[in-house]
Amino acid sequence: MNKLGFHVNMVKSEVLHAIEEVKPLVIKTLHHDVDFWRQVREIHPSAFIIGRLYDEHQEFESDPERRGREFADRVLAERVNEMGLYDAWESFNERIITNHPKELYEEYDRFQVAFAQRLKERYPEMEAVAMNFATGNLAARDFVEYFPRTLETHKYLGFHEYDWPTMWRLHEQGLEDGNEGMWLCLKYRRFMREVRKEYGDKHVAIITECGMTQAVHPGRGDVGWRTELTEEQYWQSLKWYNDRLCEDDYVMGCCIFVVGGTGDWATFETLGPTIDRIAVLSKPIPVEVPTAVEHETTEVPTTEPPADLAALLQEAHALDEQMVRLEALVDAVIRKLAG
Repeated sequence: MNKLGFHVNMVKSEVLHAIEEVKPLVIKTLHHDVDFWRQVREIHPSAFIIGRLYDEHQEFESDPERRGREFADRVLAERVNEMGLYDAWESFNERIITNHPKELYEEYDRFQVAFAQRLKERYPEMEAVAMNFATGNLAARDFVEYFPRTLETHKYLGFHEYDWPTMWRLHEQGLEDGNEGMWLCLKYRRFMREVRKEYGDKHVAIITECGMTQAVHPGRGDVGWRTELTEEQYWQSLKWYNDRLCEDDYVMGCCIFVVGGTGDWATFETLGPTIDRIAVLSKPIPVEVPTAVEHETTEVPTTEPPADLAALLQEAHALDEQMVRLEALVDAVIRKLAG
C-alpha cells in the first residue's frame, strides 16, 4: 500500500508523468495551472488535491476573523475552484511556532475558522486543512488546549515532518531513551492521540510536507537529500515512513517535498528513479489463485457377488417360493373344512 504523495511546487510534463505512474492518494500544490490540473483529474480523478497560496506576510493578528475571510477570498479567486479541480486549501504556512505567546495561538484559532467558513460559503464541498506548523513545533496537547474552534470545524489536520540524515533518526533515538520516540517524523501520532481522546475519529491527518532537510540540526542550511545522500539512502527513509503511515488508518497520506522543485529547492527533488520505486508500492500485489487439483476418482467395481453369496441368495429365493406354495396349501385346506 502506498501513502507517499507529492508536494508540487512547479507543474511540468515530468510531474504529470509521475502522477500518472504513481496515482498518489494526496497531492499538494503551489502552482495553480488550470490546464495541468484538468489533465490530472482526467488521469487520476480520485486524487485528493490541496492548494496553497503563497503569502509573504501572513498577517492575521490585527483582526483574525477579517483576515481569515480576506485570505479565503484570495484563494477563491483562483480559477481552479470554478473548475472543481481542488478538494481543499490550506491557509497560512508554518505560521505558529512553540515560543509564540499563547494569546497568538488563540487568535490563529479564530483565523483558521474564519478561513474555512468562507470557503464553504462559496463551495460547500471545499475543505480547509488546518495547522501545518513547522517540524517539531508545539506540544502534543496544544491542539486540544489552544485550537478548540479549529478542531470543532475542521476535518483535516496538516503536519510537517522532516529529519536528517534519515527520517527515523530522532524517533529511534527516542525509543532507545525510553520516551516512545515519535519526535520530528511520526510526531503527528502524539498530536492525534490527544485529539482522538477528545474527538474520536472525527479528524483525518495529512502530512502536508515531509522529507529530509539538514535544517533540523541547529546552524545547518535548509537543503535536501541530494546534497549528501544517495538515491538508495533517500528511498530507504521514504519506504520506512510509508510503512509507518500505513499502520495508522486515520492518516490519508503524505506530501513528499518536493516533486517538481523550483530554484533553491532543487536539492529536494524527488523526480527520477525514486518515482518508479513509489509506483511499485502503488500497484496491487497479484494474488495467485491455485489451479484446481484433479483428484483421481476411485471407481467402485461392479463385479458379481462372490460365489458363496450367490448360492445363499439362490437358497433364500427357493425358500420364498416354498413358503408361498405352503401358504396356498394351508388356505385351500381351511376352505375345504369350512365347506
